Amino acid sequence: MSGTRNTSQGDNHGTQIQIGSVGGPVSIHQPEARTVRILPQRETSVFQNRTEELALFDTLLERAESGEGGWLWSVVGGPAVGKTTLVLTWIIQNRHRFGHAQLAVACGGDPGLGRGRGVEQVCDEYFHAVGVDTDAPGFDTLEGKLSLFRQHTEGRPVVILLDDVRTAAQVEPFLSDLPGTVVITTSREPVRGLGMRRPAAVQVGPLADEAITALFDDVLGPERRTAEPEAFTRLVDLCGGIPLFAGYAAGLLYDSTDLSVAELVERMAESGRIDFLEEVSEAATRPAAVFDVPYQALDPDAARLYRALGTHPTRDFDAWLARAYFSDEPERGSKALRQLLNRTLVKTDWAGRYVMEDLTYEHAGWVARTRGSAQERRLDQRRTRGYYLFGAVAADTAKRWRLGPLYGRASPYPLPDFTEAKRPSAAEPPENAGEQLDQWLKRRRRVRERSALLKPRKAEWDPSPAVWFEANLEAIMACVESTGRVWDGSRPEPGYAWQVAEAANAYFTGHGRIDERLTLLALAARDAEAGGDADATARIRAQWGEALLGRGRLAEARRQLELSLAAARTEGADPRGLGAALEWLGILERREGERAASERLLKESLPFLDHTRTRPLALHHMHLGDTALWAHDHEVAAERYEESLRLFGEHALREGPDHANEGKVLERLARLTEKDDPARSVTLLNTALDHFLAADRAYQVGKALERLGDLGDAPEQRWTTAAEVFDLVGATGAADRARGRLG
Repeated sequence: MSGTRNTSQGDNHGTQIQIGSVGGPVSIHQPEARTVRILPQRETSVFQNRTEELALFDTLLERAESGEGGWLWSVVGGPAVGKTTLVLTWIIQNRHRFGHAQLAVACGGDPGLGRGRGVEQVCDEYFHAVGVDTDAPGFDTLEGKLSLFRQHTEGRPVVILLDDVRTAAQVEPFLSDLPGTVVITTSREPVRGLGMRRPAAVQVGPLADEAITALFDDVLGPERRTAEPEAFTRLVDLCGGIPLFAGYAAGLLYDSTDLSVAELVERMAESGRIDFLEEVSEAATRPAAVFDVPYQALDPDAARLYRALGTHPTRDFDAWLARAYFSDEPERGSKALRQLLNRTLVKTDWAGRYVMEDLTYEHAGWVARTRGSAQERRLDQRRTRGYYLFGAVAADTAKRWRLGPLYGRASPYPLPDFTEAKRPSAAEPPENAGEQLDQWLKRRRRVRERSALLKPRKAEWDPSPAVWFEANLEAIMACVESTGRVWDGSRPEPGYAWQVAEAANAYFTGHGRIDERLTLLALAARDAEAGGDADATARIRAQWGEALLGRGRLAEARRQLELSLAAARTEGADPRGLGAALEWLGILERREGERAASERLLKESLPFLDHTRTRPLALHHMHLGDTALWAHDHEVAAERYEESLRLFGEHALREGPDHANEGKVLERLARLTEKDDPARSVTLLNTALDHFLAADRAYQVGKALERLGDLGDAPEQRWTTAAEVFDLVGATGAADRARGRLG
């Protein structure tokens, strides 16, 4: 049998048994509650008093003894927060109240070879400790042993700790409903099937920073803290309220007097907390052992997925990524994910996405590096990048000409069905326009509000392209940034960055995130040029210029657009790239106040536009209208906008509406009429707002709301909502401007 059976020290109070290596750093027989050990291991750690929780246990016992409460208590908390240590410390402090027996049982397994203890083994250990002859009649069946166990404990003060419980079946045999027997379970989540027993719930969270600081002071003295206050504050932050990390870090600093706190912090931050403490630990119980137990209980596919997620660049992901790691048999990925969910190694957030707690994520990465092969890690990383590239291409639903070779190609990875994603339609608005805005806001808020605390979703759903991009953007950026190593022959292959950037352009155009967009475009431009792809270079440089233009960085925008024009003039390049470069240079000239130059470049671009479709021509007239509007030539501007609307109408009949740009034209027309006919201006803006909502264009939604407020249409409500919308897309300047209108 693996694990530890402790011997008693100090004054004995009845039978004391520890079966398996119970997870807390405490001996069930230690005479002092403050300094605690796992025997026969050598390391010590300090228990930091949890006054409120210990007092709650006292109250629960008093209520049970008076008949007001039950004898089953459920202690729930995340990994390594000190659940077991807390319970064992309370048992030690109160062992005089359990004079017959104090039992601690590792139900979920231990850091050794054990895989959890059965009820029969618990009974055998108990009978051996109290000197019962197990060869006597009645001991040949489990039922007989349980009956005799209850007979021996009936009416006697007993406390049983069932540590790391997985199922109700591990608890039920000990629930005799006899007064005097306290059964305490610890688990990461409430144990399913015990609810009918109405256990008293005790929630244990991470320690407060003050308690972690006190723990360090107890081990090291306050001098080490005051000598390096900034580094020490960072160390406490890295510990995250987890006593396990604090105890190992304190012990390391105590044993290594030449190790500064700043150096320890740097090494922990660089290597990861689990990696670093594993490397330096000489203890019999390793830091990673706390997290190994649930991992070792996984079936092969779930363990494989766990390691794969350890290589994923972020803690959150979606169900389709899990399937992508088993792309030949996606259902295996779904089944593995369900097991991780059931074991609480992942949780679900608001919208069917999955999240790993930070410590579990660190452990998954550690397992991937130490248990998986280099070949396996490379395969997982390739599948991660492939999923996000094919996903971005599938989510690029903008109707425009494209360069990427993956458009129209079947994805080797399972993806959401973006065509099924339900979005509001400006052509068929709901009866209550305010309700449409409320529903849109609710969905957009959720995109940015990660929460691992909500219950699992009951049904899978397909996100809209914008929601998919928003939710996965951090991971997508990490994949693209790895292309910085592509030129030495590593992965991903050349072309990855610019293909992602092209696919994400429509999302960025409508939803801001300018910092991420500019970072992505810089990497994409380098990628395209290194591959010698003139068309890709022209397209990416034009998008980069467009993004800079939107931020008012005109000189930088001109530089990128001129580079785009040069690439587009390369022999054999697609002429539509030349049209795009000339068109954006024309827009730049308008922004710089040069109407003649703007109109010349826009008209020069016309022959190179795609005349097989009406949308490019509708945009062309919109840009000419913008130039006239800037020059205060309202008559010409109105004519151009009306023609643009007509062409967008034709486009809607042939290919479907372009809500985003049609909304822009309506917004410009509203601007033209706001002085002479404010009522019509409000009507036009509300129609534009419907289009922006249908297109899921958050920034434009905010601008329309802000302008409606300026026109006196429920101003306080409009400005407040506009500020929130701008915040949702990271447009802090616009948000501050909208709030400034509120006074």
